[in-house]
Amino acid sequence: MFRQPILHFLALLLDYPDVDLRQMLPEMMSSLDAVADLQEDEKSLLRKQIQWMQAQTPLQLEALYVETFDWNPRCDLHLSNHLLPEDDRERGTVLVGLLDHYSAYGWLPEDRVLPDYLPVVLDFAAILEVDEARVFLGSAAEGISILHENLLEICSPYACLLDPVLSRGRFSSSMKEGEKA
Repeated sequence: MFRQPILHFLALLLDYPDVDLRQMLPEMMSSLDAVADLQEDEKSLLRKQIQWMQAQTPLQLEALYVETFDWNPRCDLHLSNHLLPEDDRERGTVLVGLLDHYSAYGWLPEDRVLPDYLPVVLDFAAILEVDEARVFLGSAAEGISILHENLLEICSPYACLLDPVLSRGRFSSSMKEGEKA
């Protein structure tokens, strides 16, 4: 159950646009009005993003995604990469801390992704109560802000997806050490 449905929608739209996600876009579009917890500006943003994604050919969408997030280290969706050098040993501690935090809630990400991958972070936050999500996302605020600025610099159509995270969060930084995303 998603207590923060906007965060779940954003997690989906920030993930790799494979065939499953592209096939899900019409269903996502039709479900927006049924989700009571979405503000009108959030619904509008999601509609525009879904429409933009649907207007792209699969190859265009996949190529832009890879060019943006995989080939451009400044736009890496692994948040700890924005805060720590790639070879920093502390990164392992951060990742383990996140896994421990997730498992304390009985929630674990898919095996194929690292726990600091932004869609994973958002999907986890989506199951939390509003205040818990703010506190949790507060630990990721610096990485999300850096990523947002970098996406804005390259005029990425994905940049707008971080606006609701940043504005809704009004982040709190009271997470315990080791739970920083």
